Amino acid sequence: MTYLSLLAASAVAAQGTLRTRVDPRVAGVFIDGKYHGTAAMFSHHQAAIKLEVGTYTVKLVDPMHEDMTLDVGFTAGKETTIRQRMKPLNVPKRENLGELGTNKWGNSAIYLNGKYYANSNELDNPAYSLLIDPSEYNMKVVPVDGSKGREGKITLKENQTLVLTKGEADAYRK
Repeated sequence: MTYLSLLAASAVAAQGTLRTRVDPRVAGVFIDGKYHGTAAMFSHHQAAIKLEVGTYTVKLVDPMHEDMTLDVGFTAGKETTIRQRMKPLNVPKRENLGELGTNKWGNSAIYLNGKYYANSNELDNPAYSLLIDPSEYNMKVVPVDGSKGREGKITLKENQTLVLTKGEADAYRK
């Protein structure tokens, strides 16, 4: 083995991997405050998160459940799986909500008034949208890949869907 291949092999060995088996699967996964995606994205071996050896704070966030924070240690060459069922919040049923959808944002975190609400991959499907009270919100889209996001005020209207499209004007659809 060459020196470079030994160096590369030791770098891989100095990492552990994280997989998630979380209910709900749409919960956001934050590691030391950085958003990585939804729990469903890391439930398969190929999509595991690679982390340097050490202990990290993993936070699971879903707007319909209590946030969950765990300190998780990672060992070189080992896989760690988080298996958790988040506790649902007692949210009363509401009617005449607004909806929020996205288009072309890829793997991005959607924040409303500073709180994580969803991953844009979920909202890119026209059959799925985030149901939320009609109101004005401070919105922020943060792509995982570090590309340019977006922030600003949006207004959700009763019984209409606002679609946030990357690189284009927002549009309402009924």
